[in-house]
Amino acid sequence: MIQATDCPEVLDEAGGVLEKVEERWHELPPELLVQILALVDHRTVVVATGVCSSWRQSISTGIHELSFSWCGRSVSKLVQSVAPHFLSLQSCNLRRCMYLVDPAIEAIGAHWHDLRTLDLSNGTRLTDASLYDLARGCTLLEKLDLSGCVGITEAGLVVLAECCKNLRHLNLCGCANAGSDTALVALAQHCRSLQSLNLGWCEHITDIGVTALVIGCSDLRVLDLCGCHLITDQSVIVLSEKCHCLRVLGLHCCRNITDAAMYSLVTNSKWRTQSHLRRNGHGLVSLNLSGCTALSARAVQAVCDAFPELHTCPERTSLIISGCLNLTSVHCICVVEARQHASTTFNHLCH
Repeated sequence: MIQATDCPEVLDEAGGVLEKVEERWHELPPELLVQILALVDHRTVVVATGVCSSWRQSISTGIHELSFSWCGRSVSKLVQSVAPHFLSLQSCNLRRCMYLVDPAIEAIGAHWHDLRTLDLSNGTRLTDASLYDLARGCTLLEKLDLSGCVGITEAGLVVLAECCKNLRHLNLCGCANAGSDTALVALAQHCRSLQSLNLGWCEHITDIGVTALVIGCSDLRVLDLCGCHLITDQSVIVLSEKCHCLRVLGLHCCRNITDAAMYSLVTNSKWRTQSHLRRNGHGLVSLNLSGCTALSARAVQAVCDAFPELHTCPERTSLIISGCLNLTSVHCICVVEARQHASTTFNHLCH
C-alpha cells in the first residue's frame, strides 16, 4: 500500500512535525486535536496523518472536510495514500487538480462512503472509471461538480445517476460527451431531488432530454442550458409549467428560443402569483438571454415586468441580454423609476 510519506513534500513536513511533538503527544485528547486541526490549513491536516496511529484515528473520525487544491503533480498519489485515514469525510475539494487520475477516485470510492460533496472540476484526465467507482462507493453524494471533465461519457453518468439517488446539485458544464438526452432521462428517473443542474455547452442535448428532466425533477431551482443550441421553445415551455420553484435559468446562445418561450414564463408567473407561491420566494431572480437573437424587446420586457427581481441596471444585473441589439430598450423597474425621478426633478427645477 502507498503511504502518505511516499510523497517527498509530505515526508519532509511530517518529519518536521515529529521533531517538534513533545514526549506526551499521545495523551492529547482526540476532541482537542480535531479542534486544533480545524484551525489550520488542509495541507497541515494531511501532514498530521503521518505523526502517529492515535492521531490518525482521531483524524479518521473527526475530520469531515478536506481540500487538495494546494497539491500539484503528486495529487493522485497523495489521495490514494491518505484516503484510508479520513473515513468520516463528507466534503472534498479536488478542483483544478489537472494531474488527478482514476486510481485516486477509486480510493475515494473505496473509503469515503459518507461523502456528500465532491468537486472534481477540470479533472481532464478522469474517465468513466471514476464515475463507476463513485457509483459503487459514494452513494450518499448530494453535490458533485464534474465541469470540465471532458473524458467522461454518457455511459458513466447513467450508472452514476442510477446509484447516487440523493444528488441535488450537479455540474456538467463542458461535458459534451456525458451531457446527453439519455443521461437526462436517467437523472429524471433516479435523481428526483435534483435542484441545480448545469448543462452548459452540452451541445447534444435536445428538447427530448430537457422535457424528461423537468417532468422527473420538478423541484429544479437552477438550470443552465447555455450553449445547448438544439433546444427550442418546447424546453422552456415545459420548464415553466412543471418547475414552479425555478429561480435561475441560463439560455445563452440558445438561438432557437423565441418569444413563445418568454410568454410562457410570463403566463406561468401570473398563475404562481395568483396561487400565492410568489410569497414563498418563488420566481426568477436570474435569467441569461445573451445571444438569443430571435427574441423581441416586447417579449423580454414582459418577462422583466413579471419578475421584479430581474434587473438590467448595472448595480444589480440579473437579466443578461448582451449581444442582442434588438433588446437594448428592455429595462427593469429600477431604470424606469430612476428616469421618472430624474424627469420629475428636472421639471421641478424648471418651474
